[in-house]
Amino acid sequence: MNKRRIGRMVVWLIPILMIMWGSYQLIDLYQGKTSRANASRMLYEASQFQIELMSRFMSEAQNARTSAELNAVKNAVYSASFVHDRLVRAYPAGQIDGLESLAELLQYILHLQIGGDRPLKEEERETLHELEPVVTKLAEAYGGLMTERAELNRYERSLLKQLDDDLSKIVQRYN
Repeated sequence: MNKRRIGRMVVWLIPILMIMWGSYQLIDLYQGKTSRANASRMLYEASQFQIELMSRFMSEAQNARTSAELNAVKNAVYSASFVHDRLVRAYPAGQIDGLESLAELLQYILHLQIGGDRPLKEEERETLHELEPVVTKLAEAYGGLMTERAELNRYERSLLKQLDDDLSKIVQRYN
């Protein structure tokens, strides 16, 4: 009778252990996805912050009188471009579009500063005035790009692409 009892315990113990091990694996798998989603969300938040900062500095830059006053916006555009590129790389290809206009905008600002600290021409100041509302819209659209669950919003993705194209057109016109 003792051997029978041990046999029954083994028969019940093996499925119980298999269920516990499977449950542990499922919990571990779920937690792994959650941590990846959290990391993507945090990278997005850093990128969103840099885009908002760039927008604020662009608002101030439209009042600039000299090329040296564009240093803050230049640094903000560089930071926003850098962090957004990292966000793009964190997702599979094609899920988040790059913002090529940021690199073009950075080149434009650097072009304005090549001659050192000099007064900005009227047409350069007008360009900054023209860029500011597009950058503001870009920052607003960027704010809705991702949900709290790290899911991408399709509408904002297409809006960002359009605003990126608009920004590129303005910069290329004056470059």
